Amino acid sequence: MLIIGGRGAFKSLKTKTAMVVPGALPKHACDEMIFRMEKFLANIDSRKVWQDDKGSDTRILGFEDLIPDLLGLFRLDENIKAVESYTGRRARSWFLMANKLVPKDENLGSGGGMHRDSPFSHQVKCIWYLNDVSSENGPFQYIPESNVGLIRARSRFPLGQTRFDELTEKAVEVTGDAGTLLVCDTKCIHGGKPILDGVRYAVTLYTLPKKEGKETLFRKSGLMK
Repeated sequence: MLIIGGRGAFKSLKTKTAMVVPGALPKHACDEMIFRMEKFLANIDSRKVWQDDKGSDTRILGFEDLIPDLLGLFRLDENIKAVESYTGRRARSWFLMANKLVPKDENLGSGGGMHRDSPFSHQVKCIWYLNDVSSENGPFQYIPESNVGLIRARSRFPLGQTRFDELTEKAVEVTGDAGTLLVCDTKCIHGGKPILDGVRYAVTLYTLPKKEGKETLFRKSGLMK
């Protein structure tokens, strides 16, 4: 267990909420990962695939198993260490989630609308766009500084609320070319913008504080490896 957080390569999240790194993955690798996603989804293994009730957001959990030869490109050791330094907690397990977004009527976007992972503790997600993402095809969006201290956040957003159907504050949309890395403190209010046109492919790194966290999360989701 680490004692002090807010340090390391991601320390700017404390004030900036999110950071964007263009060109974190090469285009050819992004194209290859999309190819493997589509090949896998064409022969869906329901133990690893989740889909929202609109059929807009499809997720492959444990995507690392499909791309062992490409994992080095994600610089996982470096990024997991940066997550640990920022949150102040050891990451004892991790997995990659790949998702595909397509337009469907009344879709809520990736994540099912604006939400926060926790109002109490800082958490970090690293998200790599695999194709070009504009305002039309479901960019990640977040409310700046909604990850700040409890007193300040409580004055703007109810502490016990994790889902937000209506917000008066304007969200920042994160657009970017294929290969862009987005890092966000998901204590903030965030979510994917409802997708209007095209498709969006992305890969997200999840880190968990318990060694069995990956299996527990899969079990709770009804998805077992």
